[in-house]
Amino acid sequence: MIYISKGIAGKASTTELVQVIRGSQSIYLSDMEAGVWLKGRFSFAYSRTPDEEHALQHLIRMGLAEAEVEENGDAKYWILSRCICCPAKTAKRSFGLSEGEKIILFWLVNAGLRLSTAELIYLMENKVEAKPELLHADNRQALVELIYTADTIRDNILENKMAAAVCRDSVLRDMLSLLKKKKILIL
Repeated sequence: MIYISKGIAGKASTTELVQVIRGSQSIYLSDMEAGVWLKGRFSFAYSRTPDEEHALQHLIRMGLAEAEVEENGDAKYWILSRCICCPAKTAKRSFGLSEGEKIILFWLVNAGLRLSTAELIYLMENKVEAKPELLHADNRQALVELIYTADTIRDNILENKMAAAVCRDSVLRDMLSLLKKKKILIL
């Protein structure tokens, strides 16, 4: 099973206990659960044994991981589409990032709302320029109206359309690279 971990490792983590912060919750993990969570912290990981599978299922029930049975590009998209990606405190610095990573990070930092994976893919697929009238909290309604039209407003239509987008895999690759570089967090 392919998965990715959600939450932030807390400062109270030790070698025996891993503190995971997600929202206002602080959860302590140990043993197999800690190892499984840490393995999926900065990239997709795979549960290979029954013990890992059991630990992963418990993490999913606690809201600390998202997973899919199939291990392919579609699975990666659907997993990330169920996550909230937020800019980290270090996100303002873009030194050493690719052009795609810079654009995604700029949107995440300046959009004025939390953009979903499908919304980020929409912006990249349609080459939407980050104009001032689409940025920050004062202009979030304009951005939402640009993304959600009569064709995409119904339940999961945007997610399903973006699953087949040409740039989907490159956006996912850039998002995972930003995660590894600690520029974004998955909540």
